[in-house]
Amino acid sequence: MTATTRTFFIENLGCPKNAVEGEGMAERLRQTGYTATDDAADADVVIVNTCSFIQPAQEESIDRIFHYLNTRRTGQKVVAAGCLAERFGDALENDIPELDGILGTRQWFEIDRLLAEVERGVRPCWHGAEPVTDPMFIRQASGPTAYVKIAEGCNMTCSFCAIPSFKGLQRSKAVDDIVAEVRQLVDGGAKEVILVSQNTTAYGLDLAREPGSMRSGSPLARLLEAICAGVPDLPWLRVHYCYPGWVNEVLLQTMARLDQVVKYLDMPLQHADPEILRTMNRPRDIRHVAEVLNRARELMPDLALRTTFIVGFPGETDAHFASVLAFMDEVRFDHVGIFTYFAEDGTPAATLGGQVTDKVKRRRQREAMAHQQGISATRTARLVGHTVDVLVEGTTEGEAGIGGTGARLIGRTYRDAPEVDGFTVFDGIATRGEIVPVIISRSGPYDLFGTQANVTLPALASIADTATTNISPVIAKRRIGLKSLPMLQPR
Repeated sequence: MTATTRTFFIENLGCPKNAVEGEGMAERLRQTGYTATDDAADADVVIVNTCSFIQPAQEESIDRIFHYLNTRRTGQKVVAAGCLAERFGDALENDIPELDGILGTRQWFEIDRLLAEVERGVRPCWHGAEPVTDPMFIRQASGPTAYVKIAEGCNMTCSFCAIPSFKGLQRSKAVDDIVAEVRQLVDGGAKEVILVSQNTTAYGLDLAREPGSMRSGSPLARLLEAICAGVPDLPWLRVHYCYPGWVNEVLLQTMARLDQVVKYLDMPLQHADPEILRTMNRPRDIRHVAEVLNRARELMPDLALRTTFIVGFPGETDAHFASVLAFMDEVRFDHVGIFTYFAEDGTPAATLGGQVTDKVKRRRQREAMAHQQGISATRTARLVGHTVDVLVEGTTEGEAGIGGTGARLIGRTYRDAPEVDGFTVFDGIATRGEIVPVIISRSGPYDLFGTQANVTLPALASIADTATTNISPVIAKRRIGLKSLPMLQPR
């Protein structure tokens, strides 16, 4: 491989935080003479950026590794990176000798140096290094939405989660570095930036050495202010993964005051029964959580609330499960993800008694999702007759627009985060990345339908010629799921 012909392909598995590291690896390689390709068969090196959250994710990562090993052409290299490589690096090193290299999450930014070793015929296996804060790197916006990881690691000790065991304690990025990263992304065309970390509301506590500062302030709130001041042309700034115990008055008031911060609060609760929450080692004062959510809606009347619950946790009875349904009725979340508990090896919860059968887990998941569907439909229906801003992501395929002409545009309101919430389908003329006003004419349980407000009906006749961006693969899969696999939708 010469400097002018080296090509790479990266498959990112798992969460958006992993995808950010994948983007970082891609940019490192571009800077050192590699060229990205969309076809793994054409790549000189294939990098599988793995996930290791729970066993099914680990199995998917192993499957993808063996897929590329079994289909690679002569001379093609295959490297395992990401969380699986960090957590089980020794096992990969010993059990899959066909791998040409292994790179853990704490050294992802050395991908260029690792591949240089691979080219020399060495089999580098780099994992288990001391935790470090992710370095600054040049970001290229690949679409209208971009994720920014503001911290790595986690200080929480949830009994069902293994992430701190291989990610280490929390390490926050500096404010100036985050603002600079957002600036790059917006300059490259991003219209929405989503801040992520394992516990976003803990951002900055390690930098400020203020373990009690959440009582009177919020480093995350100060970060939001810095981003909005430093990148005033960013239309939408969204925050994911807010820990329930650390969403305080300062943060809520800051979110309400800053126009660029979308009025959307993602607070994974995992359960609503104090006894189960105690066993999960999560904040168990569910009444306080309800008060915080009510206060959030007081400050932001148009707030969209999202949460996730785990059903089938060890010891969960029908009465415990009923507490989840009752809390859903009380709070009336806009979006809820229901996941079945998985006993992950190495976590305290995996050793607990009272493990719930898979049959019961699936039944409770179906019941909770059906329960939430009615709530979501009611919340969504409130927007019918209103005009809302929609971030355009592409077009549907094979659907007629007004008068049977062309495809419909598809996008998201501020109420909907990418990949996990609903979307808006509408007739109009716009390009990917535009934010346009849409008059909502009808709604489904999760999705909205309407017409662009600033175009006339005659102009819509040319929609097929002007809307050229295809619907994303993720949304295409979700459209199929809405019709045939409702129980698999993570809402």
